[in-house]
Amino acid sequence: MTKEEFPSSVQKAEVADSIESSASSSSTHNNNHLDFNDNKEREQLEEANTAFDPNVKKRRLFYIFFVREHIGYLNFIFYLLACMGTITLVAYLSIVQPFILNLVLNIHEGVGNITGSLALYDEIIALPATLCWGVLSDRVGRRPVYSIGFMCLGAALMLYPRVQNVYPHMLLCRLLFSLGSSAATTMMTGTLGDVAGAIHERARVSAIVGFSAGCGGLIAGLALISIPYDLAESFGGEMGGMRAAFIIVGGCAMILGILLFFTMPSTGVGEANGVTAWFKKTVMKKEVENEYEKEIISPFKLLKYGFLAARDPRVALAYLSSFVARADTVLFSSFMSLWVIRYYTGLGWCSNDRGRTCFPAVGSTHLLTGYGQGISLAFAPLFGYAAEKGEKSTVLGFAGFMGAIGSLPFAFTETDPADKSNLVFVTMTGIGQMGVIIVGMTLVNGLNVDPKYRGSVAGVFSFCGALSIMITARLGGYLFDVWMPGAPFVIMGAVHILICVFSIYVRILTPRLKREDLIREEARQKREAKRLEDLAAARQQAKALAAAVAVNN
Repeated sequence: MTKEEFPSSVQKAEVADSIESSASSSSTHNNNHLDFNDNKEREQLEEANTAFDPNVKKRRLFYIFFVREHIGYLNFIFYLLACMGTITLVAYLSIVQPFILNLVLNIHEGVGNITGSLALYDEIIALPATLCWGVLSDRVGRRPVYSIGFMCLGAALMLYPRVQNVYPHMLLCRLLFSLGSSAATTMMTGTLGDVAGAIHERARVSAIVGFSAGCGGLIAGLALISIPYDLAESFGGEMGGMRAAFIIVGGCAMILGILLFFTMPSTGVGEANGVTAWFKKTVMKKEVENEYEKEIISPFKLLKYGFLAARDPRVALAYLSSFVARADTVLFSSFMSLWVIRYYTGLGWCSNDRGRTCFPAVGSTHLLTGYGQGISLAFAPLFGYAAEKGEKSTVLGFAGFMGAIGSLPFAFTETDPADKSNLVFVTMTGIGQMGVIIVGMTLVNGLNVDPKYRGSVAGVFSFCGALSIMITARLGGYLFDVWMPGAPFVIMGAVHILICVFSIYVRILTPRLKREDLIREEARQKREAKRLEDLAAARQQAKALAAAVAVNN
């Protein structure tokens, strides 16, 4: 890298002075009146970030999405496929697992408790795994972690229908699946900030990522769930069709994992410049080439930053949104099908004989998933646009409100869960879930998060989701058995109310947080200017020394 690639001292001073004067005038203005121009301050922050970070240069894809300069169409498309595939596989296992318990293992009592227990053990592995995957991605990049995650997901799915018991066979498969899902979900969030090109349009990329994730849930609930029954005749019955379906889905996941290794953008290494440099410096005690250009960050510092980032209320709100979104995904997909199966079994419409299919339950699960996930997809662009133009905390509060008024009435219904009167509640729950996913990912990839720690922040973001599943799935499974089938949706309503209230609190703090952002950005610019000047001086000294040695020789 040559000296000309960096902004000149004059350019740096001009931008810094401009931001300083803007920040001062904004601060003075806001002491008298807090209603200031949000767009102007956003432009100031973006201008500063672009001036001092060459990686922020952007390009437009499909005439809509602004991405970083090195992101191509193939990179972007496969990132969206990875997001879709992640949610497809997670939702698919959640939806199909009750059928395996009922039809393959012939278990009909205590299935809610078993489902909750398996989710609990799943998240016991996922809690540390999300942190490790996030830190590792800041070392080696997002691409290899994403690829490994899909390989684990595929292997677990191919083994799942061959289990003979819950413990230890199904548990071991679920733990392998947990390793893969924690890697994939962490990278889905972490890669977003590496791909999106500008804070102005970052919500647009979040919206298409949320749309892709919603499509994944829709594919799992409408298409993949019926594959075992479509293949039953060709593979000697329902059990053969079930095994063939899992092999097909798992094989596709492994193929996608291989493709991602070659097509995903090489992002995430950044300032924490690779595990090789860190290993040489800390373990082998060797000097790293051009070491003055690299900041070697220890894994513990990366992890510490991920947790301490929550001191910013906006990051804390993003972490809470992960808690709510993952609870929504698992409770909706797992306990919806479980509720439907129990309802029709109570009516005598489902046979308890091993190897018989409960077609009414499959059809009703299709209907509920179609409404809950399908209609919410139409709201993905609306949430993205609203988060881009308005305050993200306001949009997130609205999403929490929609989820609460949808899930709470649905939880106490005494009719068929798939009755037409319940479809409006399921639809509102899905809309709220979509809003929480989109706005949460936008918040956690804001300019207030240091890019070189983005993977670690994404790891803690997913850690909160794993913690959510551990608590809500276990509690939901217990209450499903001892209270009522709609109990998990009472939990969903409660967490949606929680995020609605906290969003209002963050919205009140937003004016002060924006002023602090401008002050921090000014200080960062000055530090970056000083670093670049020191780097240029070190290079000049090195050249002068080399020239002196050459003359003496």
